[in-house]
Amino acid sequence: MELQLFTDQAGRDLRWKAFLNTPLGQLYQAIPFSTLSKQFGPQSTVGRPPWLDVRGGIALQVLKAYLGLSDEKLLDRLNSDWEMQAFCGIRLEWPQRIRDKDLVGRWRRYLANHTDFAAFQATLAAHWQPHMEQSQAVLMDATCYETHLRYPTDVKLLWESCEWLWTLLDEQCKQIGIGRLRRKQKELRQAFLNYQKRRRKTHKQERKIRRRLLYFLGKGLGAFDQLAFEHPVLLKQRTYKRLQTARTVLKQQQLRFDDPQAVIKDRIVSLAKPYIRPIVRGKETKRTEFGPKVHAWQVDGITFIEHFSFNAFNESTRMSQTLELHQQYFRPARQLGADQIYATNANRRYCTRNKISTCFVPKGPKPKNTHSRRHMRSILAKARSSQMEGTFGNEKQHYGLDKILAKTERTEKLWVYMGVWTAAAVKIAKRMAAYKSRALAA
Repeated sequence: MELQLFTDQAGRDLRWKAFLNTPLGQLYQAIPFSTLSKQFGPQSTVGRPPWLDVRGGIALQVLKAYLGLSDEKLLDRLNSDWEMQAFCGIRLEWPQRIRDKDLVGRWRRYLANHTDFAAFQATLAAHWQPHMEQSQAVLMDATCYETHLRYPTDVKLLWESCEWLWTLLDEQCKQIGIGRLRRKQKELRQAFLNYQKRRRKTHKQERKIRRRLLYFLGKGLGAFDQLAFEHPVLLKQRTYKRLQTARTVLKQQQLRFDDPQAVIKDRIVSLAKPYIRPIVRGKETKRTEFGPKVHAWQVDGITFIEHFSFNAFNESTRMSQTLELHQQYFRPARQLGADQIYATNANRRYCTRNKISTCFVPKGPKPKNTHSRRHMRSILAKARSSQMEGTFGNEKQHYGLDKILAKTERTEKLWVYMGVWTAAAVKIAKRMAAYKSRALAA
């Protein structure tokens, strides 16, 4: 009651002005929450009124990326921190507390299913454009944001599939009221553990354990089909999808066992995340990464996402689409910084036709004004290698993109986008605060 008496004419808490001067308040002013929330449809009015509206749900995901907290700790901070409550557009009076432990996860799932990422990003770009000066220069590159996943091997994948399938069979037998199906699971588990504990695993030992696991997985799938034929079996949609994934794993691993050189399309490396694909990056320390591959471009230090995919793709084919998208957001590009994989003949012709200076090493006879062009190429190449790579590292270390903890394909996509947009919003917030301080000093 005391907090309600001390308000301004707009009905806001008197601490609002103090909040706007904090780092969290500056970040709040850098994101157009009202405009973004209009992109979502009306909320359901059935049941108890929610703690947060769409605007607050978006703010909650921004805080998740900005603070790097788990869902549980983020909710605890929201209950006790008035600045975070102001950021999300709520005010909890003593002794109110939000006890919904799934609040953060539920809003993540809702936004992942209803967000138009292209329109969302266009709104952010329009809001940030007045604070971006060098909009004629474009830097672009691709990176992989790794998901939280144990390093996949064929043996681990087969054992996980077997263990999950036979656990499912035991649950179904218990529901039906019959005894457990006979199998030698304890012996196979011990054999799997003995193999995993070996410091040196020979090819013969690997083939032996894979053969046993393939037989055990096939036996389990056959037993489940027989059980479903004799008794009514009801499965949840999620369980049914995982069962189909286990069948695909058996087919792929059997083909890989029979022909190790076979090329398997859409190869599954995780039973829980069948959409994850191995992305071969060719780095010295990490040749293969597991997670979504993102093609991004940067304007005046602000990063935007042009293409997002869980499958590998050649980023050089995305150059023209990126430049066209940049023209929609800002204005035609005049300088381009990209690594040598983009220096294809088609991309060179595109840049020449549109009068775009690049950092590509020229082909053919030595051009005129060699010194000035070489200097421009050097500036663009250094900007790409330092700014772009530095931005990727900053996002992965400080904005929750080092190991993505989301559990589904859609929420993982939202997790990446929110991390990239939050990192960009922090830069915009600092620029807005610096401009405001200069204006007050003048």
